[in-house]
Amino acid sequence: MPPLLTLLPHMSAGAAILIFGTVFLAGFLRGFTGFGFALAAVPVLTLFVAPAAVVPAIPIVAMVAGAEQLPRAWKSANWHAIYRLLIGAVIGAPLGVLALTYFSANVMRVMIGLVLLAAVLALWRGYRFTRRPHTGAQIGIGVASGILNGATAMGGPPVILFFLASPEGVVVGRASLLVYFFFISAWSIVAQAVAGLLDLKVLILALLMIPVMAVGNVLGDRLFNRAKASTYQRVALAFLMVIAVLAIGRAFLG
Repeated sequence: MPPLLTLLPHMSAGAAILIFGTVFLAGFLRGFTGFGFALAAVPVLTLFVAPAAVVPAIPIVAMVAGAEQLPRAWKSANWHAIYRLLIGAVIGAPLGVLALTYFSANVMRVMIGLVLLAAVLALWRGYRFTRRPHTGAQIGIGVASGILNGATAMGGPPVILFFLASPEGVVVGRASLLVYFFFISAWSIVAQAVAGLLDLKVLILALLMIPVMAVGNVLGDRLFNRAKASTYQRVALAFLMVIAVLAIGRAFLG
């Protein structure tokens, strides 16, 4: 049987439209905010396609589509923070796997959901860093991201919150997120390849999603160029609020 048919068995036209519509909207969100593709796409995609194919395909799609924005983001990004956050994320990832020995993934989701809600409310009320956090704090935020990624595959929020609260502003924060998640996607692809998770089904799914995601990504990027900083902040914080509620809900339902 052709790999595509084993990947999408007996899929109706409605299900296919929902899948690719989700990929488009998740790409649009990422193009506008600089984050959120996996957080928006994975819950829907895994209803129709095996998680073993979806999860390894997402970093490939995000990295390829993100390459279009990378040259511009490269010039504006806060590289001092990116380096320290990446170091922390690499350190934290195995700690997150170890944390699952003591806490279930659902307990971790409740924890991140509650912390995320509190942080979003603080940012919504106008809290921002008055100056750039010191090196140890930046590495610590990266460690927290790595722990959550290793334990729940939801490692983005600590880094997103860091840049939303950054005194450098929206343009630098969004550019930094684009660069940070590009490197995280590359690291995930390498780790998955070493673990033997990349097969023909994964590559076919990624190739199907890339054009749709790319279109949404470009449109979201163009909208960002026309939007006010306050609009960006509201959209980003609203999305993080939804993530927090869904994380808590999934934990209790799971």
